[in-house]
Amino acid sequence: MCDQMKWPRLLAEKRFRPSGVYDPKDENGRTQFQKDIDRITFSSAFRRLGRKTQVHLLSKHDHIHTRLSHSLEVGCAGRSMGVLVGQLLEGKFKEREGERPENFSPSKVGEVVQAACLAHDIGNPPFGHAAEEAIRVWFEEEMHDEWKDRLKEEELEDLRHFDGNAMAFRVVTYKEYNEGEGGMRLTYPTLGTLLKYPRTSRFAGGKHKFSCLKTEYETLSKIAGELGLSQKIFIERSKDAQYPEVEYAHHPLAYLVEAADDICYRVLDIEDAIELNLLNEEVLQGKFQKLLADREELNLEQERLLNNPSASWRIKNGLLRGKMIGLMIKEIVHAFDQHYDTIMEGRFEGDLFSSTDSNSLCLSLKDYYKKEELTKKIYQNQRNVPLELGAYTVLRNMLKISVEAAYEIVEGKTLSYRTEILKKFMKQDGESRFEGKSLYQVIVLFLDYVTGMTDNFATYVNKQLLGLGN
Repeated sequence: MCDQMKWPRLLAEKRFRPSGVYDPKDENGRTQFQKDIDRITFSSAFRRLGRKTQVHLLSKHDHIHTRLSHSLEVGCAGRSMGVLVGQLLEGKFKEREGERPENFSPSKVGEVVQAACLAHDIGNPPFGHAAEEAIRVWFEEEMHDEWKDRLKEEELEDLRHFDGNAMAFRVVTYKEYNEGEGGMRLTYPTLGTLLKYPRTSRFAGGKHKFSCLKTEYETLSKIAGELGLSQKIFIERSKDAQYPEVEYAHHPLAYLVEAADDICYRVLDIEDAIELNLLNEEVLQGKFQKLLADREELNLEQERLLNNPSASWRIKNGLLRGKMIGLMIKEIVHAFDQHYDTIMEGRFEGDLFSSTDSNSLCLSLKDYYKKEELTKKIYQNQRNVPLELGAYTVLRNMLKISVEAAYEIVEGKTLSYRTEILKKFMKQDGESRFEGKSLYQVIVLFLDYVTGMTDNFATYVNKQLLGLGN
């Protein structure tokens, strides 16, 4: 049996790069983890999620989810899940002496999970996943060879595998509030729980999944060390690389963030598709009312409402949504309990949503997506095709101009008029921020700005770059 990670370290109320002397006591009635929630919620990066695509690009429909509404809903589901897991841990701590963290309470587990849920999409670029793919393709296929020659292979890997998860980690640990000085300065447990893929791009694979750019490698190492995350793979630094390559085990609560995201997007993406007439109004009720009734999740009054032909589909879906999410949360917590030892040993593979019992509502929903080809109907519909092409064009233009400017800056030659204007436009006109930085590091500074844009602002900026005015 492998050594298990320890909850006193995993939930230690210690803050990354705190200002002043650390005081673990509650302040103004808030726990350290509630402070994390507040710091994320009040940040400008979080606020901008209200104008960023969740699934359906540039939708003007008031009921369609944005990254902001999605993140808030995931936070609610994650908090409930965390509290239930906290209650589960209470029982385990009674059986295993010495494993209980100081000042532990189930609600604090819920707070950690909620904070990480709120921040899980905070690094996503405008135009959703279409933009992530556009960035990868540009660096893979369209970046000039003379620029590539100035980058190390490990740096190119970061750009070719670009992932919003890695940018989210950068936003909260570097960019927001205290730039270069710890970012939001969140607690170690929240930062560890946010790491969906606690590894560098070397391990990104064909799905381009990783949570740490080379610029944040030392931050990842420090957080993993403080939390006691198991080291799964370690590759010594080669002579051409700046850092060794490492993959850590997940913080156990990171699986709850992933599960909360899985639950919310699978249920709410169906509702959005109904709003846009991509799916029939009865799609949820036709499949899931009976499954909930069979599990005795519906009382007589609720059954009556669902069978009332005069009730609107939004009311019916709202009822079903609440019941489905509540039941799936319980199923996820049960799966966490079933796989507890392998999770704590850093050996758990896969995700909790797919690891629920064979008759679970989670697996029924996953199977429903597959059988009804919902992925194709929701995400690959004809409405999105021209919009995704437009998103690619916008990102392509901004990346070309940004990387060209970064190359000029690093070369140290007299900057072109366009680069001077671009620096001012992107609020990067302070010369000191570029001193001693490599081409890769300057490109990442420009990516901070590009990926932080909202859909609307990115469209506006592209027009200005093309000389099209408003």
